[in-house]
Formats: sequence, structure tokens, C-alpha cells
Amino acid sequence: MTCLEDAKNGDYGFFEKINYYREKAEAAEKTNKVEISIELDYCPDDEEMGCYYFLINDISPKIQSAHIICEQFKKIYNLLSNSKFEKEAGKLENNDYSFMNYWLNDKLRGKNTDLPMCVKEFYKKLKEINENYFKIKTLDEQLYNIERHDLDNMRNLYDLYNIKDKIMEAITEEFNEGKSLSCLGYTKECQKKYKEAIINCHGNCSYFYSLIKEFKSKYKNDLSNFAKNSSFSCKSEELFELPKYGVVLKEHEGVQTIRNGTLSVLLPVFGVFLMFKLSDKFTPFRQYILEKIKKRKSMLFDEEERDNELLLYTSDDDSSIFNDGEYNISYYNVRNY
Repeated sequence: MTCLEDAKNGDYGFFEKINYYREKAEAAEKTNKVEISIELDYCPDDEEMGCYYFLINDISPKIQSAHIICEQFKKIYNLLSNSKFEKEAGKLENNDYSFMNYWLNDKLRGKNTDLPMCVKEFYKKLKEINENYFKIKTLDEQLYNIERHDLDNMRNLYDLYNIKDKIMEAITEEFNEGKSLSCLGYTKECQKKYKEAIINCHGNCSYFYSLIKEFKSKYKNDLSNFAKNSSFSCKSEELFELPKYGVVLKEHEGVQTIRNGTLSVLLPVFGVFLMFKLSDKFTPFRQYILEKIKKRKSMLFDEEERDNELLLYTSDDDSSIFNDGEYNISYYNVRNY
């Protein structure tokens, strides 16, 4: 069932400490199964079952592996709430809320356009079966459905930071292994993703572009010097020079203009070409119809000619009879006279 709750703008605040939150997410996402030990003759309640509840109860057919999402979210909650990084243990700060909300929206929605279940409703059920686990009550108020365009923007930015780390790992492996690996491939992937993120932005793009600009700066500063001293395939600093978002937009507009101009020329030409093709295709049928029309016209013309000949023949006979009649009458008149 699709969620009918109104969506709200996403909070990008957690990108200020993106590496910190990505680290927590990666640690939690290593969990790919739910373990539970239950006696065969014992029927546990929902809370004792925990995330196993989602494995045996299909809350929504569109949510893939809800029991795994449940277990991973519990671990993220545990890591963030117990962290003493810039806060007291047992509490959550605003950026913690914004990241947890983004993560849950991302996992529940998957590739679907609409949320199969409200984020708040999913967490409500999560809390029911783990009542003694989620003790920070303020989290309830911070979870909501994120607008689709905001979620897409956040996903793209999150992916860019993921690729950036892959490049870092590839450069490290090149240095340790002493051979060229996948650094160059990842830089190309990053450039492509970077442009796609800018072009496909919807909503409040001015703020999103400021975050893109920040990523551009970190990308160059963190990787260029490191690659220069450690990489075999990525020594060139130009590989880490991403274009300004304004340049990307202008290039895209130029390509669109050329495409539209090309289409405006090609469509009429294609139309004429199609007419010729259809004309050739239906020529036998057209000739057949014309032959039938000509034949019918010829038959009608022949009938008219025969009618005219018949009328002419009849007229000649009548004239002959009429002339003979006059002659006989005249002859007899003379004779009688």
C-alpha cells in the first residue's frame, strides 16, 4: 500500500560530517541476516522475536528484506546514540536524525517512485517489536517521508562520496601492490556521476549546487596530492579537476539545443521519406485499384457507345420508313388524281 502521508524537504545537514556517517552505515550494513534462537514448543511474542518478525510477516510486498533493514537500522541507532563524538552518549543530535531519516527513506523506497510504506509507520512497528531498544523518544518526531527530488539529490551526492573513497582505496592498493589497478576507471565514473547529479537536479538546486561545489573542492584537495605521490595510473592532477556546475549546465543546454535543432530538421525529412516508403509499399494495391477504375470506366463507355449506335440505327430506320411513306403517299395521290 502506497504511503499517503505528505512528503517534506530533506535535511542535508549530515553531509557536513559525511565520512563519519558513511562509516557508521558501512559498519551496520555488513549485517545481512537475522539470527534468533526459539524453542520449538515455545511461542514468543513480537518483542522477543525482534527483527525476525519482519521475516515471517509481510508488512509490504514492495519492501525488500524488511528484516535486514530492521537489523541494520538498530545497529545505526546503537552506534550513533552511544557515540561520544561531539555529544554525550545516549543522545542524538540534529545531524544524526537527518542521516537516519535519509538512510531509512533510501532503504524503504529502493528504486520505487513511491514509498510502499510511510517511514514513520515503519519505525512505529520497529519500535513496537523492540520496545526496550529504542529509548530516545525524540526520534519519532524526526522521521518522515522525504520529497522524491530531494532524495534523488541526496543519493547522488552520497554516491559521489562513495566513489571518492573507492578512488582513495584504489590508489592505496596501487601503492601497496606496485601495479596499476582501477583508479583511472573510478575517476571516469566520478566525472560521469558528477555531471549527472548536476543535470538531473530538481527542487532547491541552488543549495544542492553549493554542496556539489564543496564536494568538488574536497575531491581535488584530498586526492590530487595523494595520487601524485602514490598512484601509477592517476598521477595527472587534471583527473581530479571537476568542471564548475555552471559549465556543466551550459554544455548540457548546448547539447539539448543541437538535438532539438537536429530533430526539427530530421522530422520533416523523415516524414517525406516515410511517405515515399509507404507510396512504394502500396504501389501494387494502388495500381490494382486504378486498373479496376479504368476497366469500369471502359465498360461504361462501351455501353454508352452501344446505346448511341442503337439509337443511331433506330433513327436511320425511322428516317427510311418515313421517306418511303412520303413517296408512297405522293405516288398514290398522283395516281388517284
